[in-house]
Amino acid sequence: MQQIGGTLSRTRKFVLPLIMAFAASAVSFLLSRNIPFHVPFLETAQLRTIDERFEARGPVNLGDTSKVVIVAITDQSFQTLPNTLFFPREYYARAVRNLFAAGARAVAIDVTFDGDSPLEGDDKAFAEMLKKYPATVLAVRSSISVSGKFKVLKSEDFFHNIFVREDSSIGAVLVKNDPDGVYRRYMPMVAFQTGENRFMDVPSFGFRAMSEYLGLRNPIAADSSSYFRLGPVKIPKYDETSMLINYPGPSGTFPTYDIWQVLDDSSFTTNDEKDFGLQINYYYSLRDSNVFRNKIVLIGAEYPESGDLKPIPFLKDPTDEHSNLAYGVEIHASAIETVLDQDFLRPVGQLADFLEMFLGAFLIAMTSFLFKSARHSRMVLVIFLPLVVTAGVIYVSYQAAFILFVESRLVLKIIYPILSYSLTYVSVVVYQFVSERKAKTAIKSLFSRYVDPSVVNQLVGNPDLVRLGGQRRILSVLFSDIANFTSVSEKLSPEDLINHLNEYLSAMTEVVFENSGTLDKYIGDAIIAFWGAPLELKDHAYQACRAAMEMTRRLDGLHSKWSADGKPILNFRIGINSGEMVVGNVGGRDRFDYTVIGDNVNLASRLESANKMYRSRILLSEYTYELVKERVFARELDLIVVKGKTKPVKIYELLSDQKDGISEDRRKVVELYCAGLSKYRSREWGAAAELFIKALDIDSSDYPSEMYLERSKLYEIEPPPPDWNGVFIMTTK
Repeated sequence: MQQIGGTLSRTRKFVLPLIMAFAASAVSFLLSRNIPFHVPFLETAQLRTIDERFEARGPVNLGDTSKVVIVAITDQSFQTLPNTLFFPREYYARAVRNLFAAGARAVAIDVTFDGDSPLEGDDKAFAEMLKKYPATVLAVRSSISVSGKFKVLKSEDFFHNIFVREDSSIGAVLVKNDPDGVYRRYMPMVAFQTGENRFMDVPSFGFRAMSEYLGLRNPIAADSSSYFRLGPVKIPKYDETSMLINYPGPSGTFPTYDIWQVLDDSSFTTNDEKDFGLQINYYYSLRDSNVFRNKIVLIGAEYPESGDLKPIPFLKDPTDEHSNLAYGVEIHASAIETVLDQDFLRPVGQLADFLEMFLGAFLIAMTSFLFKSARHSRMVLVIFLPLVVTAGVIYVSYQAAFILFVESRLVLKIIYPILSYSLTYVSVVVYQFVSERKAKTAIKSLFSRYVDPSVVNQLVGNPDLVRLGGQRRILSVLFSDIANFTSVSEKLSPEDLINHLNEYLSAMTEVVFENSGTLDKYIGDAIIAFWGAPLELKDHAYQACRAAMEMTRRLDGLHSKWSADGKPILNFRIGINSGEMVVGNVGGRDRFDYTVIGDNVNLASRLESANKMYRSRILLSEYTYELVKERVFARELDLIVVKGKTKPVKIYELLSDQKDGISEDRRKVVELYCAGLSKYRSREWGAAAELFIKALDIDSSDYPSEMYLERSKLYEIEPPPPDWNGVFIMTTK
């Protein structure tokens, strides 16, 4: 019997660890496939390990080996090139011509042309150039509907690029980000919904550029469940629709030239050439150095206001966790370089995934059961020896994943094997304590090592704190940003800059709180606040306006103090909009923010930027104005279509609270201006100009009057078309 008992014991010591290891591995494996449910925290942590592996590998010095060159539209471009108010399409045509003349094999323009150019002949020149160089790829785009499908925002099938109708290639610039917001994947094809039950497969921007580069006609196909095919190249799948981008490095890795350098040939005069009275002709040095020869050249925006900065798995500054931003054109470049170099990141198969989880888990379980017969005096071995083994297995697994990534470009899962090992360790240790009556009192202590009681109490007592959803409310939102902050920051040391900025932000935040506002967040030097949540506020629009005016007064007071202290003067611009927004906790299960989102929030941001155009300080949308027009002084400035929208919106300059009054001269200027604007809208250019002149006679610094005077004089010489409705379309954010 003792022998039989001993045999059963030995069998149990083998079978039970096998069962526990298999169960932990199966749970972890299924969770890695989002079965039976999705665990966002695990997925986000797993994705983050990919970023860590990129950081461990480090950037790749592409040098002359890069098959992609970027021609960037930068802030310097706008300073160097003439006539950049609308950025003429003739510039793109000239760039395409010069790039092909310099030996480029394909040129892809990461810019969509939603509407006709306001410059005469501009579209025609660009269209003719596209016909001459069919290896030019045009960007097209879509949006993601609530159903998750990609849907074109307009009914016409030109996909936000009027030149699609020309004889040129097109590529979809949409790149899907991962749940944590980072862009790691790239799709060869994008299914655009062009109508009800009507779809069109469009090659992605990078794949279309590669097709032109390789001279392929119908290049993209999913040949198997494990790879895509681009001509003869097999591209490993990361999921059903995308590959993993093997980023060579952070932003700035690819050879990049400013577009003005490409345009500056003998028939083109830059502002610098005009100022200095000599021809630099930078293009020819680029052409003769063969930097574009046999390359794919991507033309795209690389200036912050373009709104095309995206997080990628590479930090430009290892000490700054927020320095992982790259421009969209660099993401396309990285995907192209990955495919053309055939330097692919290859996810391992499902069997290899499971075996990695199971073998380590089985080793941990067997180690625990080796000490099953240990008595209480040796209980430390029952607990801590398996813990050491678990830590060792985790370490080896972790390091192996990094080594295989760097040396063989294999992408092993890390978090889910660690989950399997942890589940195994927890399960076997719990089993040991449960099976020993003397150890029952240690169960709670054991679990307390792995479950934070404060977290549990928070989840039970305050379930709303972790709810990801929100609610729709009518709110008012305020965007405030410091004007010319970059130039101010250059005058101060980092320490002084932070102290100066903190003094400003503290004062402005106090104003928000004093006027019943909710601080959403700081974005650098910008302040976002809203009114009407979490507590309802009937006069939320008025309170937002009061806060904006008080912020102005508070800032004026700070100006006196800063001047006395010899500190730079800060000025801000404010945009306010009211309407339906979604408010609530947004984020992951473990970290979230109480914030507002929606189109009406974005409109307030656009209004803040629009102040630059009108030299104003506080702009209101017509929706806010309608709620406060009986309580404030404001004047209509324009009827505009902000970037990314098609519906025009009236904008108003907030001048004063009616309780605070307004000077007589200011009142007269506004009356004359409003009368002039009415004449202007009625196409009575001469009468409008006279009224604007009278307003300027009272206040020569009234820029809106000056602006409309100039417009009136121009329209008096060359009237707008009969269907003109006075709408101004913003081309920048």
